[in-house]
Amino acid sequence: MTMIAPPPSARRHNSSNINKQHHRHSIKRYYTTISFILFHLLILLATSTPTSSLEFQCTSSLPAFNDSFNPKVILDKILPASTSAMRAWTCHGRTHKDMVDKLKSAGIIKSPINEAALLSVDRRNYVLPNNMDYAYEDSPQPIGYGATISAPHMHAHVLEDLLPSLLRASQQHPTQPLSILDVGCGSGYLTAVFGRMLSGKKTAPTTLNSGKVYGIDVIPELVELSRRNMMKADGDLLATKDGSGAVVELMTRDGWGGYPPGSPYNAIHVGAAASTFPVQLMKQLAVGGVMVIPVGPDGGTQYLYKVERVGDHGVVGSGGENAASSGFFEDDYVVHRVLGVRYVPLVRTS
Repeated sequence: MTMIAPPPSARRHNSSNINKQHHRHSIKRYYTTISFILFHLLILLATSTPTSSLEFQCTSSLPAFNDSFNPKVILDKILPASTSAMRAWTCHGRTHKDMVDKLKSAGIIKSPINEAALLSVDRRNYVLPNNMDYAYEDSPQPIGYGATISAPHMHAHVLEDLLPSLLRASQQHPTQPLSILDVGCGSGYLTAVFGRMLSGKKTAPTTLNSGKVYGIDVIPELVELSRRNMMKADGDLLATKDGSGAVVELMTRDGWGGYPPGSPYNAIHVGAAASTFPVQLMKQLAVGGVMVIPVGPDGGTQYLYKVERVGDHGVVGSGGENAASSGFFEDDYVVHRVLGVRYVPLVRTS
């Protein structure tokens, strides 16, 4: 069949439209990158602290059992001059692999385990259809209901902060399944990445124990969105029709209360900013477990914190039966402030 070429004017028109689209994308990417680099520069300047005042420990002279937590904080010494923080927001990729490669080149991804896990879950499957063109940009994307999928560099920071506790638990208890809680699962992307890490498949020279990931969100529609997104390419992580074989379990729950039946957790990620440190979540950490959480007021100064449980005075029983009722002992926890961030608020329903 003979193909009739479009007239030159039509070809020029199509080319012009494509050039305009590329121009708009380039402008958006430029201003997004510049604005967030400036934001992080201001955060770094505001939080620069003399070395002599960097060392604080969470200490109490007497056991402190209470329902609030206002810790002294260890400021990570890398914060004032963090090269990786300065290079965040610039790891845009043309493809998923290109995005991950740039996160690695920027020094944000360091572990081959995290690199393999990120490569195994395509971010494009977890953004809204009208944002497909921006799936590999290093910026947050709206997913509806006032929520966003975080920028790729933030997911990379979270994975690097949580991995040591998972490795430590795997080495100390080689036959014990790991447990991860993802609070504010949103579109399901990071939940799926966690699932790949614990799926029992060898993804890097050093492997983790297999285990279970619990993804919770207070918005039922987002829980369903996570489920639909996973079914595109990561459906094997979800339960089979007979209810068996699930690596990832999704449910609607208030993030402030966590999910005690899945505790104690080796790692907890909170994907929205809490106004205060959520004690009920901290109680659900295993000894040696780590929680990564943004804390600060909506629209105000927020920081990403790493909360490590180092003691067992407020013991969490197997299966989490004592998680909600056990006492809270402040000396069981050490808190590190990692970097300045900006997140949507963690919604509380009660």
